Amino acid sequence: MSKKPPLIPIKEVLQAVDKKDRKWYASLSEERKKAFSPWMIQRYVSSCQGSRKKQFHYIYFTNLLVNKNFMDISKHPELQWLLLTATGTGKVEFHPYIKPPNSRKKKDKISEFLCTIYPDLKSDEVELMLKINSIDDLIDLAKKYGYDDKEIKDIFRK
Repeated sequence: MSKKPPLIPIKEVLQAVDKKDRKWYASLSEERKKAFSPWMIQRYVSSCQGSRKKQFHYIYFTNLLVNKNFMDISKHPELQWLLLTATGTGKVEFHPYIKPPNSRKKKDKISEFLCTIYPDLKSDEVELMLKINSIDDLIDLAKKYGYDDKEIKDIFRK
């Protein structure tokens, strides 16, 4: 059974980012480096409670320095760390976590049907499709895509 790396307190990481502690990552043990998640830290750092100026600073610099080409440097966590520290102001701030948006919500069988046919649709686009098309239009669409009567009845029954 593999041993999980020790967790790093988020408060400790965010404090190091805010104070621009460039040596913090290098000082971590190998086990703690495995527990370091730049993506998660980026979610926290991009938000800040306080004045609009502070909020703008953190969202702007996180997007400009860290988020841009984030996946291109994913094999270099120390570089990601250095970019994260570049967003700090030198003063410890409170950073609430911003939950990532869901790509789409599957509410009912008709929405699931639309997501199956159009996998790139976002939730608001699925809702729009439901508003601008009648049930008869959607049934015709299902027939055009080769759904049989039993499947159509299962999807569109009231």
